Amino acid sequence: MTMRASDYVVAGICGIFGFVAGLLLGSTLLGIVGALAGIGFALVAARFGVRPAISSTVFVGTMAGVLVGASIVESICLPDTCAALEVAGGTITGIAAFVGVGIVAALVMRSFDEYNEHVVAGTPPPTPGCEVPPEGEAD
Repeated sequence: MTMRASDYVVAGICGIFGFVAGLLLGSTLLGIVGALAGIGFALVAARFGVRPAISSTVFVGTMAGVLVGASIVESICLPDTCAALEVAGGTITGIAAFVGVGIVAALVMRSFDEYNEHVVAGTPPPTPGCEVPPEGEAD
């Protein structure tokens, strides 16, 4: 698959956000790891044909989850005593955020696609409750 310009832009944005997230977690080394993770995530997503809007949203949501999880553990522990627990907390909430944001982003994009298909076909877009036929009408 050919990489589009938007894929490289998203890789840059994810790299910057990963770097900032790593810095917020505590060190320049984590910033570099976060930047590499962001760039890698975006390029792999582009390789599999994931839309840039979804891949960037999912990565930013995942990094936000990592930051929240690590920050919660850090606020509970004494300074410099729970590094392993901070990593575990960040990892667990990051995975949960990845799944949650990924599902929501995919469903939103799917609904937009369905709407656009109806517009192109010239049919009325689906409305809430259209799954059940009105009374008196057969399938």
